Amino acid sequence: MKKAGPAFRQQKVALARCDECKGRGVVKPMFYEMPCVSCHASGIVNKETGEGLPLADLVLQLRIRLNEKNEENRQLRDHLSRTKGRPRGHGPMGQTYHGD
Repeated sequence: MKKAGPAFRQQKVALARCDECKGRGVVKPMFYEMPCVSCHASGIVNKETGEGLPLADLVLQLRIRLNEKNEENRQLRDHLSRTKGRPRGHGPMGQTYHGD
């Protein structure tokens, strides 16, 4: 177990929408919009503490989520390309109906 220093891998932190700005990043006190102070105008806060993330941590967390979604998208594209030319076998006993 590691005792000192930074973590070997960055950990994913649970994020939630900011309650003050409702995830918009701006608040409208009366006539004009101002950046939300509690979430640093990002609209995202730490789910456990409810505090806004520092900008460096926010960029890191968004990058982690972007990488996960890109990997998921790549896996779906690979699955689609593998199944695209394969016959689907619809109908009883796997037969395809051609309309003849």
